[in-house]
Amino acid sequence: MVCLGLSTPAAAQSDADVAARLRQQLTALPAGQAEPTEQVQRFYGQANFQPVWTTATGARAAARAGARLLRQAPEYGLRPDEAANQALAQTLDSLALPGAGLDEQLARRVRAELLLTTRLLQLTSQLRRGQLRPESLQPTSCAADSVFDPVFWLLAARQCPDFSQQVLAAQPRSRSYVRLLGAWQRLLRTDSAAARRQQWLVAANLQRLRWEPVADSIYCVVNIPAYSLQVVRRAKVLRTFRVVVGAPATPTPELCSRIRFFETSPRWNVPRSIATREMLPQLRRNPGFLDANNYILYDQQGRVPNPRRINWKEVSAESFPYVIRQAATSDNALGNVVFRFPNPHDIFLHDTPARRVFGQPRRALSHGCIRLQNPLQLAVFLLRHDLAAQPERAQRNVERMWDSVYGGYSKYFPLRYPMPVYVRYLTCHADDGPALRQLPDIYGRDAELMAALRGDAAPTVVAGE
Repeated sequence: MVCLGLSTPAAAQSDADVAARLRQQLTALPAGQAEPTEQVQRFYGQANFQPVWTTATGARAAARAGARLLRQAPEYGLRPDEAANQALAQTLDSLALPGAGLDEQLARRVRAELLLTTRLLQLTSQLRRGQLRPESLQPTSCAADSVFDPVFWLLAARQCPDFSQQVLAAQPRSRSYVRLLGAWQRLLRTDSAAARRQQWLVAANLQRLRWEPVADSIYCVVNIPAYSLQVVRRAKVLRTFRVVVGAPATPTPELCSRIRFFETSPRWNVPRSIATREMLPQLRRNPGFLDANNYILYDQQGRVPNPRRINWKEVSAESFPYVIRQAATSDNALGNVVFRFPNPHDIFLHDTPARRVFGQPRRALSHGCIRLQNPLQLAVFLLRHDLAAQPERAQRNVERMWDSVYGGYSKYFPLRYPMPVYVRYLTCHADDGPALRQLPDIYGRDAELMAALRGDAAPTVVAGE
C-alpha cells in the first residue's frame, strides 16, 4: 500500500505564505552577513525557502527532536544555553495555541523556523568544532575541519529516519574522541566532588580534539603531555614510541602535517637561536668546543675559519656572522635519522644520541623538536607501509637505509604516500580503557581553556554562540 499525505488547502496556503515570508526576510538582508545569518540564508535557499520544522498545526517531529538535542548539549561536553532553550520551547509551544489570526500564525511559524534553524546550525557546528576557536587561546597550525558544512549536514539530517543520530554523527570519530566522550558521560552520571572536578578537564580536552581535522585511516600522533608517539590505523594502535618534547620555555607546538621524507645520517644545521644563546657562551670559554663535538664553522662567504683564531668575546649574538653545522655521525644532535614534515615552526622528529633520557618519567627537555626513541623502527615501518604492494622493493629500501646508517653517509627516503602526523596536547584521555588517565599540564594551558569553557574568560566563540 502506498500512503499519500494530503494537505488541506488552508495548510498548503499557510506553507506557501510561510515560504514567502521567509524568502522576504532572508533575501532582504545585505550580502556578506556574518555567521550564523549567512548559514541560515543558505539553509533556506537550499530548501527553496519552504518551512522545514513547522506545519499549520504545530512543530514537526524533527523540530521536537532538535529541541531535545539542544537541551542535551551537556551530554556531549557542550555548555547549554538555558535561556535560549526556554525561549525555543515557548516558541514551539506557541504554534499550537488557538485563537491567533493568520498574520500572527505566520509570524509564529517564521519565528520558530529561524530560531530553531539558527540553534541547530550552531549545535551541529559545535559538535564538530567545539564552542571556541583555537586561535583565541593558542597558536596552532591545525586547521579544524574546513570541509565540514553544518548547513549541508543539517539539511541531510532532516531527510534521515533518525534525525537526532544524524546530527550527533557530526562529532569527531577518532578513537581518542569516542573514548574520552564515553568517560565524560560516565562522569556526568557520577555524583561526587572528584567527578565534578574532573568534568571541566575532560570538557577542555574534548574541545581540543574537536579542533583537529578529520584523521586519515592511518596516522602518527604525538601527545605532548604523554611523551609518546603512536601509529594508529583504524582506531587500533600499531606502534608506540617514547618521545622527548619541548621544555616549557621552548614548547613543542601543536600542528597537523604529513611526513614527506626522512633522512638517514643527517647533518645538523644549528639554528641561529641555539648558536647564539647556547654555543656562543661556550665558545667564549673554550674555542675548541666545535672541533671536539664534530661541528664545522662557516662564515658568510662559505669559508671555514679556524674557531681558535676568532676573538669570541668581540662577537655578539646580534651580529653573529657564522653558520654552524654538525657532521653526519651517530653522535650528532639528530642522531641516525630525521623525519621532515612541512610546518611553520620548522620542527621535526629525530633520533638523539642522548638515549638515557627516555627512561625519565618527565621528558619536556628539547628546544621544541621531538626526539624519538627507536626511530629506525618507525623508519622501517614507513618504508614498508609506503610500498605495501611491492614488498621486495620495500625490503631493498630498508637495506639501503641500514647501509646509510652503518656507512655514515646521508640518504633521503621520500614517501610516495606522505604519512599524516598530528601533534596534540591532551592532558587526559581514556585510550587505555574506561578509566580516565590524567597527564601533567606541562605547558600550563588547562586553566585558561577551562575558564573559557565555563565562561570565566572571553575568547572567540564559534558562530552563533
